[in-house]
Amino acid sequence: MSLFILLLIGLPIAVIAALFLLFFELNLRLGKQLIDKGFALEGEITERQKAQLEAETSLSERELLLSEIHHRVKNNMQIVSSLLRMQSRRSDDPVTQSILDDSRSRVSAMALIHETLYKPANLSSVSLQEYINELTLNLFDSYGVDPERITLVTDVESISLNIETATPCGLIINELVTNCLKYAFPGKRSGVITLSLKRNEIDKGYLLRIADNGVGLPEDLDIRQTRSLGLQLVINLTENQLQGKVEVQRGDGVAYLVAFSEINYVRRL
Repeated sequence: MSLFILLLIGLPIAVIAALFLLFFELNLRLGKQLIDKGFALEGEITERQKAQLEAETSLSERELLLSEIHHRVKNNMQIVSSLLRMQSRRSDDPVTQSILDDSRSRVSAMALIHETLYKPANLSSVSLQEYINELTLNLFDSYGVDPERITLVTDVESISLNIETATPCGLIINELVTNCLKYAFPGKRSGVITLSLKRNEIDKGYLLRIADNGVGLPEDLDIRQTRSLGLQLVINLTENQLQGKVEVQRGDGVAYLVAFSEINYVRRL
């Protein structure tokens, strides 16, 4: 009888002890698994942080390299511009001087694109407001124009373009404003040049308008048949590079309307 009572009391205790040991073993294994997963997760987080840091470092290095490239291109173009200026001053032929000065102006217009892109916030696009202000100031200074005699009025929306579009657009502006400064106001004649660049809602592109109230163009002049290199450049850059259109309006002076869209970047590598 006592053996039966002993078994009756001891069996539940043994079962409880076995269950406790089993529960303890399971908790131990579960804890080990959690610790292992914690270490694995910590390692994964460390690797991701390392990969993110490497990506940020690589991006920073690429931006720095791209900025340095624009800076060096700008410097090289400014050297070419200075050489053209020196050569122009050494020439006694007015025609040669004019050709060299116009070439220097074009090189400076392209150099200004890279100078704008050199700034940290503008590595991939050019702010046209900033660019046009700098370009026109340089042109007035380069050709010795008195701003009291010839006034420039600008109306440029906040537009940024990629370098593939900004470069031909800058050259077009350079040519048309230069043309106004050189030929629209002969002698001591005064006048106004207006320059506007706005979004063209019709074709989702842009509309550039450069006009003056000067002497205007001869009625029989066809800008597509002229021997003027500047106007030829305007036509070629607009129609061949920007896939746009050029329109000339005659009247009180002359107005050039250039409609174009931004060029999609084509990856070359």
